[in-house]
Amino acid sequence: MRVVPRLAVALLSGTLTLGTTLALICKTGAAGAADQPNIVYILADDLGWKDVGFHGSKIRTPNLDGLAQHGARLEKFYSEPYSTSARAALLTGRYPMRYGLQTLSILPWSQYGLPIGERLLPEALKEAGYRTVMLGKWQLGHYRREYLPTRRGFDSFYGSFNGDVDCLRKINQANEPDWHRDERPLREEGYCTTLIGKEAARIIEKHDNARPLFLLLSFNAPQAPLRATKEYLDVYKDVRDEQRRTYAAMVTALDDAVGMVIAAIGKRGMAEETLIVFHSDNGGALPTRFPTGDGDVQKACSDNGPYREGKGSLYEGGLRVVAFASWPGKIPAGVVSERIHVTDMYPTLLGLAGASLEQAKPVDGVDQWPTITGAKLSRRKEMLLGMEDFRGALMIENWKLIAYSRLPVRYELYNVQDDPSEEDNHAGREPQRVQEMLVRFNELAWEMAPSLYLDDLHKPRKYATPVYWGDNPVRP
Repeated sequence: MRVVPRLAVALLSGTLTLGTTLALICKTGAAGAADQPNIVYILADDLGWKDVGFHGSKIRTPNLDGLAQHGARLEKFYSEPYSTSARAALLTGRYPMRYGLQTLSILPWSQYGLPIGERLLPEALKEAGYRTVMLGKWQLGHYRREYLPTRRGFDSFYGSFNGDVDCLRKINQANEPDWHRDERPLREEGYCTTLIGKEAARIIEKHDNARPLFLLLSFNAPQAPLRATKEYLDVYKDVRDEQRRTYAAMVTALDDAVGMVIAAIGKRGMAEETLIVFHSDNGGALPTRFPTGDGDVQKACSDNGPYREGKGSLYEGGLRVVAFASWPGKIPAGVVSERIHVTDMYPTLLGLAGASLEQAKPVDGVDQWPTITGAKLSRRKEMLLGMEDFRGALMIENWKLIAYSRLPVRYELYNVQDDPSEEDNHAGREPQRVQEMLVRFNELAWEMAPSLYLDDLHKPRKYATPVYWGDNPVRP
């Protein structure tokens, strides 16, 4: 039988609400820095918009539901099409097209990474006095040591350098072991999702509250390859479709890991000093015509609800993701219907942390804290949702333009406020609006850096396995 954290049990039984529980237990422990909140940032991987209880799913997610119920549900939160671009946008506050990470994702054999010249969120928070820890999936470069998370602002790291890691065997697409503590390979038994939850709980329980904590949990679940333990599969034994059953099991395992984090925060009395943010890196994965190597699936296992298509696309199903923010006493419970982009979280968190926003390269994100708390409308009037050599999407107010430059060139225009499912293409009826938005789209296109993914394709390969140490490559 599944082991569920005590707090999750209380939520499931209905004997305690999350808000009441955290309000009670936060009085028992030492407080963190008065003006700098602890930040626990949780990323799911390829989670379908509708695959959580608070969006109507039958998949069991009581811990996520409890946090969302007592926090702000960010119902118009936009991310990026792929794993690498989403993580890069979060950690830089800048559109990935500005530094070459706009196309697909970094793979085990890729020789590039997030450019060193970019200032990252953990670096800025560390300057402000934070302890910075990352757990889970990195996927922002591993070929050279300087790409690794412990060289990019994180005090410590525990997890995988790549995506598409088998959560049971901890191997990547190249059939190479990919599980590390800091920069050292680690052999360890256990299920990745559960291990990450336990590690996060351990870190919180041992944390010195005299210093604020930034903890980034970047789960591999529920990205393919779909793997789950028997105890979680048994929870969904009545689900006939094997892949959907495994996917659901992975989501519930993730929810239990979040429950471990909540329980640890409560045990330490850190609730009133801790902001929790949760969202998926992109929409749920659906079958694609051509494999990309980034969590591809052969059949649909996720459910993106009313939104069109999924991961990798520029439609709402690929970009509008499940998201919420929770902080007892600071964020009122409710639904936030204002648009927020993943790049906005960079200035928002730095503002809360009292960290400097002065840097050589300007950010694209805007501080959305007043929006998240419901105090003000979103400052977002324009949002670049993706830009590559052959396609892109731009949103201005309620209008979303999707441009395809590959032949035949075509444009699609949707009013996503009235038509969130993107069924009614206005491009033919409103050519003037298309042209006006194209002017702005092309202005941004002139600022696009060459794609590092496409450039990497031209490099000769003398080996097929990942090289983690570019200075001293280890080849078979």
